[in-house]
Amino acid sequence: MALVVRYFKSTRGDPFRDWVPVWLKAVVGVIILIPIMLVNGAYTGSNIDISGFLGVLSEDINIAYYAASAGMAIGYLVTPKVRPVATVKTVLLISILCQIILSVICAETNYMEIITVCSFLIGYFKTFSLVEVFAILMPIFGPSGTRNEFYAKYFPISLACGQLSLVLTAELAYVYRWQYMYYFMVALLLVAVIVILVCMKYARKLERIPLKDIDWLSLFLISVCYVSIIYFVTYGKTKDWFTSRNMIIVFVLSIVTGWLFFRRQFSERPCVDLSLLKNRHSAVVYILAFVLMFFISFSMLISSYTTSVLQLDNTHTNRLYFFMIPGFAVGGFLSYYFFIKEIRMAWLIFIGFACLTLSIGLLYFLVTPNGLYEDLFFLMFLRGVGMHILFTAFSVYGIAGLTAKQVTYNGFYIVSARSALGPAVGASILTNWLYVLQQKNLMLLSANIDTQNVMAMSQFAASTKTALTQGRSIEEAHQLAINALYRQVQIQSAIVSIKTIAGWMLIFGIILLIGILLYFFQFKPVRLIKMGTDMIGE
Repeated sequence: MALVVRYFKSTRGDPFRDWVPVWLKAVVGVIILIPIMLVNGAYTGSNIDISGFLGVLSEDINIAYYAASAGMAIGYLVTPKVRPVATVKTVLLISILCQIILSVICAETNYMEIITVCSFLIGYFKTFSLVEVFAILMPIFGPSGTRNEFYAKYFPISLACGQLSLVLTAELAYVYRWQYMYYFMVALLLVAVIVILVCMKYARKLERIPLKDIDWLSLFLISVCYVSIIYFVTYGKTKDWFTSRNMIIVFVLSIVTGWLFFRRQFSERPCVDLSLLKNRHSAVVYILAFVLMFFISFSMLISSYTTSVLQLDNTHTNRLYFFMIPGFAVGGFLSYYFFIKEIRMAWLIFIGFACLTLSIGLLYFLVTPNGLYEDLFFLMFLRGVGMHILFTAFSVYGIAGLTAKQVTYNGFYIVSARSALGPAVGASILTNWLYVLQQKNLMLLSANIDTQNVMAMSQFAASTKTALTQGRSIEEAHQLAINALYRQVQIQSAIVSIKTIAGWMLIFGIILLIGILLYFFQFKPVRLIKMGTDMIGE
């Protein structure tokens, strides 16, 4: 395949100063990209520390985390209106400075409601920054002018930053305090601001802010709808679903606001183009992106295994995500190889889900009472490979057959399915499923613990004898033996529950792989998709 090097230029011109060489532009783009991908309003890697300090539930932190992704999706509806009237430098400086201010507020406040609102706004402003970074890195990462090459090189960096965020958060919370992650992010964002000021030109005050061009009512409706859905699926188990009045109100609110938003898009000036949902490639990708995040959410099964069975702390659990980074690198290499050979995207989609299915299969067989922490390394590696391949394939395949105007709205749909709603719904399903199974298995296993159970009585006697040799009284020895026996029952309950869910997910994954082979290969292959101004919202 002959590659023609073509540097894409934004209609606003080169944002860099004349003395900045191409290699430095790439460095600047990556320096800006890293803190943007790391920053968030809530960091799940320090859930335990934040819960203990603020006296809140883990669900309170999770909803703040998902709110940032919802804000990102909403941001994609506004960027096409703002970018034509502002320079790259102006957009980057304003959006990053807003993220700095919001991060400081999150670090200083003691109210989760404020953190949640700030998290939503951080996600909103993050979109503006990301779109500008795309414009900077596209001609450098994709000299052939194809999306295939650009995403093969871009996603290893962006996805690695997401995993590093979990590890850094856990480490900083363990060594210092959970607030230090916000201060660390402020420092990185300030470095990005300095680099922008030094290397870029043409920062000017906005002459006209297109407030009238933005459909604020639609933005409000879809924001309320997304946050309501996230609230419903996140707090469902805690508030016992429809037995709670608040859950009923939120559920109805999500339906009403979603319906009003949908109806409003049939007006003369719609906020989002609904015709994308009629495109076969786009609709399939949005559905599969949702399914992808359900598969990715099986990491909560790994967390349950490491904490309940292996008895490891939060820091060791989050360190597992380090092993996804080599997977991203391998996934990037495979994606680039497929680009060079012009192999159809359907094979990438199949391979990506095959890697995730294989990782779930490994989890099914590795979950044992005597399992090792090291056994999970390769599993996480495969998870990283599959995740990168599917992110690349969806970003390319999903816009096949769309016009340039339609593709400007693709970011809203894909981020909604892949980042805002998919992870929240997937985690909710698995969390509730695991909880129900654990309670059921705990009752079943406990019912068999009596004086007729030889193994239970043998362990009870051994524990009692050990406690007595330590100088405990007979009453204390019996109580310690009962506690030890109950811990074993809990561990067995967790193992059986995790293996049950992993088994069903494995079956679903195999069925999905068969469906991919039967569906995608009956249509004309999608191989290469060119880049254009539609990628950056112009």
